[in-house]
Amino acid sequence: TRDLSRELADGFDVLRERGRGRFDMELPAFDSPTFDFLNDFKKTPWMPVVRAILGEEVVLIHKGCFLSLPGAGAQEYHQDGVHLTTQTQRPCHAINVFVPLVDLHLRNGPTEFCLGSHVLGHEGYDRDFLETPKANAGTPIVFDYRLGHRGLANSSHSCRPIVYCTYARAADGKEFQDRVNFSRKRYHKIGDLTARPLSREERRNKRKKSIVLREEADIKKALEISSATCSTVTHSQDSGPEEKKTKVTDERSVPVPAFDVANVSQS
Repeated sequence: TRDLSRELADGFDVLRERGRGRFDMELPAFDSPTFDFLNDFKKTPWMPVVRAILGEEVVLIHKGCFLSLPGAGAQEYHQDGVHLTTQTQRPCHAINVFVPLVDLHLRNGPTEFCLGSHVLGHEGYDRDFLETPKANAGTPIVFDYRLGHRGLANSSHSCRPIVYCTYARAADGKEFQDRVNFSRKRYHKIGDLTARPLSREERRNKRKKSIVLREEADIKKALEISSATCSTVTHSQDSGPEEKKTKVTDERSVPVPAFDVANVSQS
């Protein structure tokens, strides 16, 4: 359990812990036709706002789902991305879109934003500029990637899921890449998402099938061995007399040297 806790803190390629009781997940279902509005910009309802901020050339660099479980603590204040330069304030280069799947209220831990913290030199947490949108389910919340924020504690008895999309400005075929939050090289490999556990009946059937397959394999192997043994015996019986006959024939065919009887008698 302790090792799993450490690995969750480090993060997996499709599952990461973003604070106690908070998980960031990549779901294969988001690439299915059911969720094509996330990938097809012509069907994305908030795309006009995204393009108004970033321009016409936009790319979706990441999408996923945040889960805040009951009892989850408040996050540390943070910014998802830093300024591309510290010399001067530059226009927005990336934005996040949060879409809550349940109505947000103070008990289930909505996201708290610090207004103006995307401005260079004003990144710090300031209680005088806090804003906590309590949006209804399905209402997108759009904000600058550099804006400081944190998820509040979930003191309710329900999970608070949020679908998120991260978009970036594309120029000359190049777009912003967040190699800190979304680099797979820094995360453990978890592989495919685990399917639901098998029922008792399914486990029993799977075990029976395994036994039947093993028995069939043993019978097949025994038949192969038996067939090979019979073939060897038959071959031996069939070839025995011929070999013996051949041997006798060969012995008769060997020429016997002539002896001089007179010489033998004298010696």
